Amino acid sequence: MDKSYDPLARYPYTTDANRDIILEYLDSNDIDYLINQHITPDKFMDFIKLDGFSLKNTLYYKEAKDTQDADNEYIVNFVNRFRKNFSYDSLKELLSHYSYIDLTTYYENEAVLYSDLRLVADPTNPYVVLNQENTVYKYEPENLVDFNGIYVQNAMVDNLSSMLDAYASVMDGQDHLSVSSGYLSYEQVLDQYVNASKEFAGVDHYMYGAGKNEQQLGYTIVLDGQNEWIELCKQHLNEDMDYTQVEEELSKENKNRVEWILENAYRYGFVVRYGKGHEKKTGHWYLPFVLRYVGIENAKILHDGDKSMEQMSFQDELN
Repeated sequence: MDKSYDPLARYPYTTDANRDIILEYLDSNDIDYLINQHITPDKFMDFIKLDGFSLKNTLYYKEAKDTQDADNEYIVNFVNRFRKNFSYDSLKELLSHYSYIDLTTYYENEAVLYSDLRLVADPTNPYVVLNQENTVYKYEPENLVDFNGIYVQNAMVDNLSSMLDAYASVMDGQDHLSVSSGYLSYEQVLDQYVNASKEFAGVDHYMYGAGKNEQQLGYTIVLDGQNEWIELCKQHLNEDMDYTQVEEELSKENKNRVEWILENAYRYGFVVRYGKGHEKKTGHWYLPFVLRYVGIENAKILHDGDKSMEQMSFQDELN
């Protein structure tokens, strides 16, 4: 054996301070990987002595540490356990919006129970579509504001106020559009969904469970009239999705509201999130009292083309 052989001879980042540590903790395969991948010491020296350290995961450790600081040992354990659940590119995005604890509980529970469920990496995207396949788990938006006691995304407030005023003006103050619900937290959705499912087995026709419900994003509002609509749908709808009897039995007040919403909501950046004829795409019944804010330009495109959000490729920033 050539005792003069230096396994780190091709590694240009060796110093007196790190040489002995690298040789002690990395085997020949690791050193070859280190050299071939051009991994610099700043990417692994903080983790190299920890139990479970893997050089092939060290870029993930570093990315996680830089994105959301935590104890190094905790980070190593987190990455090692859940490495299969994210890519290097998505890790930063995930840790920018979810805590380590929430990600851990999600991967240990939701991801195990529902193999087809996908955690949305960037839940701040104003055009996120949620359903039985997409979830934001326990994500909480940051830009919520109080609108008459209901929380909504700040971006919609001016247009929402204008829309409500416009309807009141058309009705000469004799009727108003009232927002009954806006942003809901994971826990609030969970409570509503559990209670609703006790009363009606087909609850998924008009409401998705916690994590999958778009009210958690803050861009969805529910107007007064929703409860009457749902109760009529429960009574009269079957697989043919014929809303004739539902619309006939709807109160005159709510008929007027629906008519105005369908003709005018898009002018203020809102669309009926779950439209008639799109049930197979959205997974929900037609729900004219559930509106989603997408901005005026996008709302016009969706309205004029009779499209659902599932059919839209959003390019522009929210306006």
